[in-house]
Amino acid sequence: MASYQRESGVDASVDSGVDSGVDSHDGQRMPTVAELGRAVGDEIASLVLSSADTGATITGSVLYDAAGRSESGSPPRFPGALALAVGLPIADDHIAERFQELHTAGFLALVYKAHGAQETTLHRAAEASGIALFRARDSVPWDQLAELFRAAIAPQDASRRALVDIRPGDLFELANAVASLAGGAVAIADPDQTVLAYSTLPEHPIDETRRTSILHLQVPHTDQNDRDYRRVHASRDVVSVAPGEYSLTRSAMAIRAGSVVLGSLWLIDASGAGSGSADSGSTGSSSADTADTDRILREAANVAALHLLHRRTNHDSGRSRQIDLVRPLLFEAGRAELAAVQLGLPTDPVRVVAVAAAGQHGSAPDILQAGLRLFDSVRTACAVWLPTAACGLADNIVYVVLPQSSNSTAAFQFNAMRRIVQHTRRLLSRPVLAGFGLAVPVGDAGKSRADAEVVLAVLLRDAEEGLLHPDSDADAAVADQDSMGPRLQLGRIVTELRQAGQLPGDYATRIAEHDVRRKTSFEETIRTYLDASANAIETATRLRLHPNTVRYRLSRVEPLFGLRLDDPETRLLLWLQLWARQH
Repeated sequence: MASYQRESGVDASVDSGVDSGVDSHDGQRMPTVAELGRAVGDEIASLVLSSADTGATITGSVLYDAAGRSESGSPPRFPGALALAVGLPIADDHIAERFQELHTAGFLALVYKAHGAQETTLHRAAEASGIALFRARDSVPWDQLAELFRAAIAPQDASRRALVDIRPGDLFELANAVASLAGGAVAIADPDQTVLAYSTLPEHPIDETRRTSILHLQVPHTDQNDRDYRRVHASRDVVSVAPGEYSLTRSAMAIRAGSVVLGSLWLIDASGAGSGSADSGSTGSSSADTADTDRILREAANVAALHLLHRRTNHDSGRSRQIDLVRPLLFEAGRAELAAVQLGLPTDPVRVVAVAAAGQHGSAPDILQAGLRLFDSVRTACAVWLPTAACGLADNIVYVVLPQSSNSTAAFQFNAMRRIVQHTRRLLSRPVLAGFGLAVPVGDAGKSRADAEVVLAVLLRDAEEGLLHPDSDADAAVADQDSMGPRLQLGRIVTELRQAGQLPGDYATRIAEHDVRRKTSFEETIRTYLDASANAIETATRLRLHPNTVRYRLSRVEPLFGLRLDDPETRLLLWLQLWARQH
């Protein structure tokens, strides 16, 4: 046995038998089995069998080792505990004996995973021993289950009991409930100062900082804001944040799971007193109000930790499942149609969009984390603007699969993707680019992916070379083959010729080698001359040279390289080779 929650109020050393009366901590009641089930949520772990004593309360959680024994030869005692049965085989021949041992040791409930096994024997053994059963979803890791149950098993006063009845993971409802209890506008943010939820009650005053943060779903990264967040994250109690030029006084509390900061809870204090303020105008009743508000924030932060863990668990599980399903759709033609069915995509043609952030550098873990942040941002935005889309991630490129039903659908999706790219750019503070592939049957989604990657590669190269400025020209950050024009087709021709060993060609190679060896500029002069439709004066203007200098260089091309620039076919081949070197 391990990880008994001493903070819940029951000492593991107490050998006092099973007693449902052990139900309080500093005068606060612990949750019952049914309340624990509601707090964790059915989509994480469903209560499939209630305990014999419906009024008994859970006092802690324990990682259960079926082989673990105390010095007396029996399992250690944990009165009122919940067992996380990581290593319990459901089909164990001695399952009834194990449940009786758990009952004798004081356990009230057990969490297990079925993994498709027959559960009848397990349920009978649990029912005979009076132990409640939670069936956890197979895809949720045990470490996340342990965090969720640990957060859910906590003393409950009146305000907490009101908060834990909120649907698990609904942060907006939680923010409204806290705002109603505390009497002020509330916001919940993650450690990166992204606004996850905010209260919407109309009677509470707000300030410009809150308006800006809600508009962008991001608290501005000013020096003062960053300092305030660091101070809140470092504290384990309510912190009063002084008013600024555009903000009212706030009381804030870090949201933690153990030593890990999951986010923070912020309450606008319109009175200006704040937590622990020594305001000379404060009366005894206002001090009592402040203490009550601080208590509500502490309780709310504990409940918010449960909601954030629940949200993260659901999010991680859903994210992994979608990534796993989109990958065969785009990269394994033989499994594409089955993957489309599993994703719920219709049988219409589909179009793939490839999305990437420009200028990603750093270590491999940093790049991976940046890719996941990009995926989460695009996926969340698609849920708003393109709800029929399926999103995937591979090699730090986010793929959006869009069902196609008509030309009007394609136009709508193109404009929606522009909004998604602009929104994601604001969230990540870096250029985000998106390339559309052609519409294809769902079984050929891989071809549309390849088309999208070609468009995206051109956009990324243009951004790196300064030819594209996504911040100032947001519309240009999203493109397809039609908007790219002949340049994209040339890129494909060059790619195929390179793969066939035809590029780089002899003409361009000889010229480049001569320039390096003799420190000349024939390649630049010839390429500009061909781009200027063989006009020497225009070439001189573009290169800022005298026309006679350009004419002299051009006269040396045939003696040095054997190329006749007056021959159309020579000009075409040479232009293609030089274009390929540049691109």
